[in-house]
Amino acid sequence: MGMLYLVRHGQASAGTHDYDRLSPLGQRQSQLLGQWWTSQKFAPDLVYHGSLRRQRDTARLALEHLGSALQPDVHEGLNEYTHRIIEKHFGAAPEVGTESESGTESGTEADNHESLTFEDYISVMQRWRDHSAHPDLPEIEPWADFANRGWETMRSLHQQQGDKQHHVFVTSGGVIATVLAAVLGLDFSHTVDAIWRIRNSSVTTLNFDGKTARLVDFNTVPHLQLQNDPSLITLI
Repeated sequence: MGMLYLVRHGQASAGTHDYDRLSPLGQRQSQLLGQWWTSQKFAPDLVYHGSLRRQRDTARLALEHLGSALQPDVHEGLNEYTHRIIEKHFGAAPEVGTESESGTESGTEADNHESLTFEDYISVMQRWRDHSAHPDLPEIEPWADFANRGWETMRSLHQQQGDKQHHVFVTSGGVIATVLAAVLGLDFSHTVDAIWRIRNSSVTTLNFDGKTARLVDFNTVPHLQLQNDPSLITLI
């Protein structure tokens, strides 16, 4: 029986030329996570993160402030979908550029988030879901593939290291939401709603015996709440 800890990265740099880097606040959130783990005497056996910079740096800062010498492993299966590509093809704002596409996050964190309502976001995601894979658009990962990728990645990594008890996966909101959808049987609308609501540096915990996963905690941020500073708790 093992525990899987799904960590969303700290706040990234929305509205800048390079979204895929932690903001100063995102760095602080990651550091506070490591300090909280220290206070709870938490010792991960394994840490994985995607290849995106914001995921990598969140893992690094948390482990540094945990005082752990553990070296994280990289797996691209933990990467977020590329929101710029999805919005370019399925959104109402085709003028969105393609700069740093491989490093961008979900619609909840788009550079133009201020003008993107939840209803807009739902519409974009629905059009992506209903899109059929086309050889002329190989850059578009089908929704069904993305929705399966995160959980299949975590299951596979757990199977490879099944004797380890505490597995940490530093990833992004879309991946965490689709994992929950697989575990809890969420429909599409509830999955998209969860993507919109997952907080920066939050921890979602699953109990997993290699066959059955059960939700223990969702979207928790005790390391931020302890500071009594609401500005530390962010979605974007």
